[in-house]
Amino acid sequence: MAVILEIIFVGTGSGKTQLKRFHTSLFIKNGNHNLLIDTGDGISKALLYQNINLNDIDSIFITHTHADHFSGISSLLTQMKMAKRIKPLKIFVNNLFINFVRSFLYYSFLFPKTFNFEVKILGFDSDIEIKLNDSFSLIPIKNTHIYNKYNVNVLPNNIFTSNSVFIKSKDSSVYYSSDISSISDLTPIYKFNPKYFIVESTHISFNELVNFIINSDLFKTFLVHINDNDGIVEKYSELEDEIRKKMFLTFDGMNSILT
Repeated sequence: MAVILEIIFVGTGSGKTQLKRFHTSLFIKNGNHNLLIDTGDGISKALLYQNINLNDIDSIFITHTHADHFSGISSLLTQMKMAKRIKPLKIFVNNLFINFVRSFLYYSFLFPKTFNFEVKILGFDSDIEIKLNDSFSLIPIKNTHIYNKYNVNVLPNNIFTSNSVFIKSKDSSVYYSSDISSISDLTPIYKFNPKYFIVESTHISFNELVNFIINSDLFKTFLVHINDNDGIVEKYSELEDEIRKKMFLTFDGMNSILT
């Protein structure tokens, strides 16, 4: 039996708060495991909008700790506790941030030991596979979205890190860029050769992105991290029909079966 990936685009917006889009977040179903990627501000309400039961989430993967990708984690755990969740939850974060996440929860007055469900905060390293089950795995890929652009010296330099992620099931695969800083951050996609591509559209040139997609042998591409006020909707509508057949502008609640 085929093991498909089903993706619900819980949010498709950029870091700018908008009325019609929540911050980008993905809910991915694969067989008996449900993965949530990123928990930005407002994630609990975004999941409610999409009729996703919080108890259905088996694991959470955090690409990086910018507020629009991470800061909703404490409210999400609060809602799970209030919903009397009992199923264990795994939260995957870069190894550099395990202690930070634990402290973040602590100073939010959330103490996992007092929950009725087990919360495991698990570290990952770039390029090391994370096995979610026998037919579902992730490979984090370091990108250059976060770097020490202000030359701050109060933190160790190696803490400036963020990740894209390759998502693989038995019968399908998808590469999610998350936030990146240049088109060169997309070159690892050639190593993984995914069937599908989910890419942010805010921090890189739209024309560069279109050229990259045209020149890549990808089955389908989904654009996320959209700011409706920056002209991307208009730019997308001006593309030729042949390009738009393989490149989709997403919206909150969009559902796609990746076979």
